[in-house]
Amino acid sequence: MHQEKGWRLGRLPALDGLRGLAILLVMIGHSPLPGLTAAGAVGVTVFFTLSGFLITALLLEEREDTGRVSLSKFYARRALRLLPALLVFLVAMTAFALASDLSVSPSPGDLLGTLFYVGNLTTGMRGHDTVITHTWSLAVEEQFYIVWPLALIAVLRWRGRRALMWVAAVGSGIAVVERMLLWDGGRGVWRVYFGTDTRMDGLLVGCLAAAWMVGRPAGRNRTLVATLALGGAVALAFTTGAGEMLVVPSIVPWLTAAAIVALVQEPHDGWVTRPMLGLLGRRSYALYLWHFPIWGVATAMVWPATLPAFLVAVLLVAAIVHLSWRCVELPFLRLKPQGCASQSAHILRVVESGAVTG
Repeated sequence: MHQEKGWRLGRLPALDGLRGLAILLVMIGHSPLPGLTAAGAVGVTVFFTLSGFLITALLLEEREDTGRVSLSKFYARRALRLLPALLVFLVAMTAFALASDLSVSPSPGDLLGTLFYVGNLTTGMRGHDTVITHTWSLAVEEQFYIVWPLALIAVLRWRGRRALMWVAAVGSGIAVVERMLLWDGGRGVWRVYFGTDTRMDGLLVGCLAAAWMVGRPAGRNRTLVATLALGGAVALAFTTGAGEMLVVPSIVPWLTAAAIVALVQEPHDGWVTRPMLGLLGRRSYALYLWHFPIWGVATAMVWPATLPAFLVAVLLVAAIVHLSWRCVELPFLRLKPQGCASQSAHILRVVESGAVTG
């Protein structure tokens, strides 16, 4: 991180920990615990901001190192990271749909929507709750990443890094305003919550933080600042209604960005790098895919069977996630695009750490 060129993205255990915290919040939001449904909204928003930060930092560093950004290699890396595990998951969910007539079974349209990363449109905005509804956030990210690398290349050629920061800041402000207007206009919670345009500030704030950080002289970590920021984000897990739909998406990105900037100045050894958080972070993609349908079945059990069923579900998710990481995700991650060896090796190290999971 301390280099002649200034701050650069490297192997930062703190980012694993942030991902671990995010997936933990998501799983809590989907658990039987009462009054904590907004924890899922907080966790997803943390994911968005962290993803925007990491992707933008990688793109900016690639441009500094090679003089250009290779879109083909960018999308190849995204596909290798996301598609193999997603395809395995969708095959399993297709089998579930064929074997079950439950209302939560995904339709062919739901499955295709998830596969082509439009699940926020085909499932989420319809208010159709299925065992794959949670994949809406993957759709939002991938739709955003169709546009953002192109915008980054164009803006950097046109005006440079400062203009890129302005684009990210203005875009995030537009998303907040649009959320408020659509909510007041009676367009419904699903349009506000699942729309790519109404959730892009979660990603853009992370992009803004990366554009500000890359190449700057590295300073010292501010653990207290990060703890306060993350504590504020976690406190929002207790919100409900409009708070979950409007306040969480508007405030959590900035709290997350503050925590990221406070933690990535130098290698960190604070609470956020504890082994358990790091483990959750490195397995966050498989955890995100698999916990929702399995926990959903367990929590639907009639009490008192709910608790033992949920404990069995936790063990089942842990086993599937381990197999997914070892047998599906890691082998495909090593099929990185050919090109600049040092650049590709650096990207693979970051991705293997669990930092870039879509």
